[in-house]
Amino acid sequence: MKRTLTFLLLYLLGGWGFSNDATAQLFTHDQGDPYMVEKIQEQLNPELGDFPVSVRRVAIYKINYSALRFTNEEIEYIRAEMEYSLRQFAGLTVLSPPELEPNDKLKIVGNDSTLQILNMQGRSLADVSPEMLEEIAYKYGVQGLVELSLQRREPEGLVIGIRVMNPQSREVVWSKSFISNPPVVLPTLDQGSQYLLTFGVTSRGSDSWYRNQYANTSGAQIDTTGAGAGAGAGVDSTGNGSNFVHQADTLLRQALTDFSVTFSYRQPLDLRNSAYIGFTAGYHVLRSTNRDVTLFDMSLFDVGLVYYQAISEKVPDIDEYRVVFYSRANVQFPLGNNRQGEVFMLEPGLQFHLSKNIGLSVFGNLMLAGDTIKLSNKDRLTYNKSGFGFHAVIRF
Repeated sequence: MKRTLTFLLLYLLGGWGFSNDATAQLFTHDQGDPYMVEKIQEQLNPELGDFPVSVRRVAIYKINYSALRFTNEEIEYIRAEMEYSLRQFAGLTVLSPPELEPNDKLKIVGNDSTLQILNMQGRSLADVSPEMLEEIAYKYGVQGLVELSLQRREPEGLVIGIRVMNPQSREVVWSKSFISNPPVVLPTLDQGSQYLLTFGVTSRGSDSWYRNQYANTSGAQIDTTGAGAGAGAGVDSTGNGSNFVHQADTLLRQALTDFSVTFSYRQPLDLRNSAYIGFTAGYHVLRSTNRDVTLFDMSLFDVGLVYYQAISEKVPDIDEYRVVFYSRANVQFPLGNNRQGEVFMLEPGLQFHLSKNIGLSVFGNLMLAGDTIKLSNKDRLTYNKSGFGFHAVIRF
């Protein structure tokens, strides 16, 4: 029994250690040099496309690093990967003169009168002596001296700086810096709010309005009960025989033309600015089409909400989607104290962007509720349930 318990305890401890090792290995993979160097190469390789064409033969002559953060094996690995990228993606000839090999030893340099102790970590003897460096570059035909600077930082990970110097003039001809774990920049919504001004014309082919008209002759009494209408025109309910003319609820079918100007403000809903939501305010002038029969003019004001959704590809020349579907819901009410009633309307349509600021839209009108507007003289306008029209659009 004691052996069984001991074995079980060892098994549990071993399983816990194995799981910790697996987690550590996973963490090491994300933070290890091969992973971080690969991430840096993904950034470096496209940047080598603008490497100076006058520099074709290069050599790494200096590597700046801290021995507390990098081992010699890590330095050699990073150097080999950087040389590979320079050869493969910049088309360079990478030389390795023995005189330019960096090391991490101390050097004593002196003559008959002076002695100097030099820390050669990451540097070569030729780097300490500018004259020797120029001679070696001339000897091997080196056109660019490459200097690497290595750091480890949190949370950036591995940081590599690359400088390329002209051996003769000491001019820095190319310089880049790369981070293996660049800070994550969360995408932000492009607050590209837009304003639209539209001028529209809407036709309602089956609109009608009713005239509630009472007319009487001189001295006649008006029959407000309508009792004489069925018995015969000209006889009122008092029996006094007075004649009058009574015409009620006369249907006058008339097409109306709606001239409107609408202002819209909208904000994007996605990162591609393909969807917008906003609000609108507009002014309408209604005029009867056949003015010889009826003369019915009226002004209305509307407020509403609008939604836009792109249904085509974005055109770079105009920085906008060519075809956009939109749907606008608004409430319209007449201007003036002697008119009553509201109209709730849905307006689906298509908007076509012809240029960066000019567009055209075609739409339909669907009456949702409140299709009657009453006037003080008892006339009332009743809209048809549907209509159509178009807008000229100015976007700014």
